Amino acid sequence: MSAVSGEAKLIERKFPLAEINAIAEYETAFLKLMPRELREKIKELVGVSEIKFSDPPKIRSIMYYPARRPSSAARAVTLAAALGEGTELKSFMEALGFGELERRAQRDKIFVPLYAIDPDRELVAKLLGRDPKNVVVVDPMAGGGSIPLEALRLGFATIAGDYNPVAYLLLRATVEFPAKYGRKLYELVEEEARKMIEYARAELGRYYSEDDKCYIFFRAAHHDCGRVLPLARTSALNRKRGIYISFEYDKQAKAPAPKISDRQPPPLTTCPYCGRAVSEKALQAKWVERHVKLLEALLSGDENAADRVAEVYLLAAVKREGKGRHGGYRLPSPEDLERLREAARELARMAGSGELHSLIPLAPIPAGNEVFEGVREAGLRYWYQLYNPRQLLALAKLTAYVRQRAEELRGEHGELGAAAALYLALALLKLVIDYNNMLTMWHSERQIIVNVSGGQYALGRSVRLGYDFCEAVSYVTLLWALEAEEGEEGGEAEDSEETRGGILPVLKLLYSSLEGLWREGVDGVYLWDATRLDDALPRSSVDIVHVDPPYYDQHDYSGITEFFWVVLQQALLPVLDQLFPKERVKIDWSPYDPEIPRRLEVRGGPPKEVGALSAFGTKISAFLRAAANVLKTDGLLVMWYAYGKLQGWEELFYRFYESGYKVTKTWQVWSESRQRFIASLTKAFLTSIVIVARPNAERARLADPDDPDFRNDVKRAVSQTLEYVLARYGPANLREALVTALADGFSVATRYELLTLAEDLVFQTHYRRLAEAALRAAVDAVLEHLAALAGARTLSVGALDAASRLYTFLLLAADDDMRVSYDFANRVAQALRSPALSSLIRGEQGGTALLAPPDVIPMVAARAAHALIRDLLDTALRYGLRAAEDRAREADRQTAALAYYYASFCWRKLGLPLEQRDTVLNTLSGVLR
Repeated sequence: MSAVSGEAKLIERKFPLAEINAIAEYETAFLKLMPRELREKIKELVGVSEIKFSDPPKIRSIMYYPARRPSSAARAVTLAAALGEGTELKSFMEALGFGELERRAQRDKIFVPLYAIDPDRELVAKLLGRDPKNVVVVDPMAGGGSIPLEALRLGFATIAGDYNPVAYLLLRATVEFPAKYGRKLYELVEEEARKMIEYARAELGRYYSEDDKCYIFFRAAHHDCGRVLPLARTSALNRKRGIYISFEYDKQAKAPAPKISDRQPPPLTTCPYCGRAVSEKALQAKWVERHVKLLEALLSGDENAADRVAEVYLLAAVKREGKGRHGGYRLPSPEDLERLREAARELARMAGSGELHSLIPLAPIPAGNEVFEGVREAGLRYWYQLYNPRQLLALAKLTAYVRQRAEELRGEHGELGAAAALYLALALLKLVIDYNNMLTMWHSERQIIVNVSGGQYALGRSVRLGYDFCEAVSYVTLLWALEAEEGEEGGEAEDSEETRGGILPVLKLLYSSLEGLWREGVDGVYLWDATRLDDALPRSSVDIVHVDPPYYDQHDYSGITEFFWVVLQQALLPVLDQLFPKERVKIDWSPYDPEIPRRLEVRGGPPKEVGALSAFGTKISAFLRAAANVLKTDGLLVMWYAYGKLQGWEELFYRFYESGYKVTKTWQVWSESRQRFIASLTKAFLTSIVIVARPNAERARLADPDDPDFRNDVKRAVSQTLEYVLARYGPANLREALVTALADGFSVATRYELLTLAEDLVFQTHYRRLAEAALRAAVDAVLEHLAALAGARTLSVGALDAASRLYTFLLLAADDDMRVSYDFANRVAQALRSPALSSLIRGEQGGTALLAPPDVIPMVAARAAHALIRDLLDTALRYGLRAAEDRAREADRQTAALAYYYASFCWRKLGLPLEQRDTVLNTLSGVLR
């Protein structure tokens, strides 16, 4: 059966997997924490043994957005989806920009990430045989913008959209405005950045002490006895150097006095003043009540309320620039407390004059916002309540500044001015939303503020009210957020390999690459509903739909970005109509609404059990049908997917199936940093799988899922993938080859249908039968192909007992520590109809199954093979190789073949040194000839 209809694309046949994965992993890595293995891989890739690794501006530094994909991988996947299958991979890599990357590395001995190099657009046009602008690429859930950014850099007609207004603005800031306005935009934003920093220093500088870096606060909770107690998650300032904050409790004083100590204080379980028990929950509730009342008083214009600031926010320590005494920490001074009070007074004065309330986020935290549900439960019901008075003052003054400049810039420059104001607003977000609120934390190892997105939300996908929090020096942090170098009026800074993570270096990289590529009326960014894509775009008009959708409820995009939106909306009020023109807004929602249109989010919990369907899947089906309507006859849909449980993958393939698609190819493409990747081993497919599919599929019909034609098609798909990946990249990429081959085999189920079809439920049941048979056949095909590849041709995989087949497959899929996703293992066990999973594992940790050691597994064939390996090694050690060869000849050929198989592919996992592996292989090779 033909795998595709119409001309096959390069991505449906071949892809430079190892090269792109190495480049993508480098892009997502933290340079200082980059694994040695990756460093060596990069050196080998560019053919340079001694090389410096550079860290240029990263696109994500323009503003946080969840689940950004590496742009280098997005570029490669997009181009491979556009080019024909006959394209040579060498030419493909040159068109991507890899040739220039390689030449720079060899000439300068510096590795520059691929995203920092432009693709060769002339070569792209040559390989396409037409103007790239005639290729239409659409990303309907574009988020942070990696896919449309690279599509535009390749020269394609690029259309991007999202339902989320924060994502929409980021898309315009990342893709559209740098391409449309180029250097003129950069110079205007650079000029405005300097003005904003000067304003912040002049207006806010007096509320901070010079040379202070940040302030660490504990919540000043009032016990039943009326005394103040410090509520803190941790007392460590610098855990490595043993620097802590403790408190002296003078019964004559109402509040404790902080001191810097070299000992960690004991937890506070009883009140040092009255001796009664301490309830943290009760103290927290009382603190929230006092905090809310204090803000209400200040917002009513009561300047006297500022005198209570130190009774609510207990300033515990100040971090200064440099190290100095106590590691750069100092105790708060009376002047520090007076500055806090003066900031609160100024906040009250602004409220009294009537100018404050339109500058701060007074909107309620929506009841449906799951990310901030814990904050609401703690008693903070409005967004402005997430700040202390000085933080709120900084937010108000900077919002006022951005709003005023937005109005003036619009009058002077039109849309260009509105665009410049957007970057100022993004810098404001980086400051007051992520680093200057009461949800931040202090990192006692790295000596930095842990922001909201990189701290609580990244770890738990939710945000709660803690006990301690940090406050940055506003104008200093703003300098970092914009990264406008001082003393360089009227010109750009020289090119640098390093960046501190500011907006201007990113904007420079973007405009340098995109300037002149935007075509109004051809390219576009929209606020829309992806499930109604066919209402926004003409039918049969799109060549490639390339999308990275949400994965069930892994990210609550509405929840976390609503925190950002309420500030963006206030700051950009004069230019909202310019940034959200009617022709760009394709949904029933107004940019003056403080709530994000979460009803349009493609989101929902995973299916509860095997075969169940989810609300998320229903929305994905709606999107897939809409995408099929806008795709051309020979168009492709390319989807990134990285959900952790195999059950979710099965539903996703079913959703492709019921929506009329057939999956033609999959690739395992690296998408996340190892340093960020939480519990990666629980992932069914290790990291993202790129799925390539064609709509309006014509399917072959079967009477039975055990039909030999179906099994042979699965076997063919598996074998082609294994042959391609292992022949090109060798056994070092065995896990990647195995995972991709399994996904390819599994996807064959989308190319067939059973003869008897009735209502939806039966339709789903029939697909499940096909999918089960495909997974079972794919596992067998993997085992058979690798047996032949290893030279163990006498091994009959079909003759192995089911438990041994399961063990062998899991052994291949496990990492060197014998760990594999438990969910993955359980699903494969079900497909192979093997009840023996519990006897194959010695435990489970966070969704990771630990395979049992060989000497305790009960499977007949697998245990016999392990016993033979031990016997051969013991005989060779005692009596020599000739004796070991004699023992090998006495062994059953099936057992000998399986032992050879294990020694070929799994010797590290079995704890065999290289010389012992060679001993086993040499003694068995004669038997298997």
